[in-house]
Amino acid sequence: MKDIIDELYDLHLSNHNDTNNEDKEYQSTLDRLIKLESELLKTYPDCKELLEEFQTADGDLHSIANRIEFRKGFKVGAQLVLEMIKPIR
Repeated sequence: MKDIIDELYDLHLSNHNDTNNEDKEYQSTLDRLIKLESELLKTYPDCKELLEEFQTADGDLHSIANRIEFRKGFKVGAQLVLEMIKPIR
């Protein structure tokens, strides 16, 4: 069962992909990745299934890492808010 932070992260992901296309650095890196994938498949056409499996595992790993970083950032933000509401001495 997911906790509230994971639920917030999943909600964030639904909007996350829309903003990436506006970022020039993101688009440039994506274009480079697509070009490299094409070159790999031309050089090693018999490795298509292995490349797809690698990409799936890599994507899964990035998804997990993003969730972990989101959780950390959310907790730090919450701690900052708690610190801010303390009375000034």
